[in-house]
Amino acid sequence: MQILVDVRHLSDRHKTGVGEYTSALLRALFDIASRHSFELFSSGLRRPPVETTHLAVPNRLLKLTTYAAGWPRIDRLAATRPDLVWLPNLNYTTISPDIPYALSLHDLSWIHFPEYFSRKMRLWHREIRPDRLVANAAAVIVPSTATKEDVVRHFQILEGRVHVVPHGVDPMFSPIFTAQDHGVRGKHRLPKRFALFVGTLEPRKNVVALIDAVEAYRRASGDDLRLVLVGGWGWKSGPIRNRLHAASSWTHHLGYVPRGDLPAIYRAATVFTWPSAYEGFGLPVLEAMASGLPVISSHTSSIPELTGDAAILVNPFRTDEITLALEQLLSAPMLQERLKRMGLERAVRFSWNRAAKQTLAIFEQEKIF
Repeated sequence: MQILVDVRHLSDRHKTGVGEYTSALLRALFDIASRHSFELFSSGLRRPPVETTHLAVPNRLLKLTTYAAGWPRIDRLAATRPDLVWLPNLNYTTISPDIPYALSLHDLSWIHFPEYFSRKMRLWHREIRPDRLVANAAAVIVPSTATKEDVVRHFQILEGRVHVVPHGVDPMFSPIFTAQDHGVRGKHRLPKRFALFVGTLEPRKNVVALIDAVEAYRRASGDDLRLVLVGGWGWKSGPIRNRLHAASSWTHHLGYVPRGDLPAIYRAATVFTWPSAYEGFGLPVLEAMASGLPVISSHTSSIPELTGDAAILVNPFRTDEITLALEQLLSAPMLQERLKRMGLERAVRFSWNRAAKQTLAIFEQEKIF
């Protein structure tokens, strides 16, 4: 089978969750799918760091012609006519009607929480016409049952067309300390004890509530616990910037860090705190569990499905619950050890190899063709 993969989003200077998903899953697919051929398509003035069939035109122009005229069809730009197109993410896309495609849909956050998105991003989600992309897809791939239920309910499509394929976790995330860990700690000037957050700093991640909760914990306990945030700025981040500035004496925003530094940062942390309002999966939570870090996260959307009993789950809209969870966890060494053990046991259920096998099985389904 000839499979064309739209990897235009890999041209972004810094990978976000979707970029990590695409890269990790492609590597695993290449390892197991030797009988199939993959062609990667990209466009824009910047090439992604992988070998692709590249259309060197500005993405803005390609988006405009796709939106206004339904041209060019992505399969017609391929060097080899594909049997199947895989879209790892929503994008401005037109595909010939006789070419089936699979669409990966990671969450419906723009539908549930439009107020968390900038005006530009809300317009983007309208212009890419997700309803049409979902309706015409031969298969829709989602990372959790919670997201599947969202997709079936919102888009009114048959359950059998929506397939749950949980993400995997890179083996580099482990509780085993390496010789490089000390250097990473020094490089990023990590404090002795800290709560860790990893992700884009945007309203949906509930970062202001996290800062408020850690401040309340520090005030009530007298514990000089710091807060370290790893990730770049997202849209509508003004209130987060202001809150971080007010708490600058005990918060540390590292921005984007090299992917290879992340395992050591997880291992150096005391607790992973991730009170996101809504997630389709929650990859940083899985990485934290795989690193042997006790987790405090949200009881909403896909997170309970991911963590099971291996984390303390709170109402992300109740700052006092986040503070109470910190008090309960950090005053109970036995609870910390139990959550570390259970998190590690939970994390081994997820691998990119398993995700690749499930994804390939979807591609190979006879009913797709």
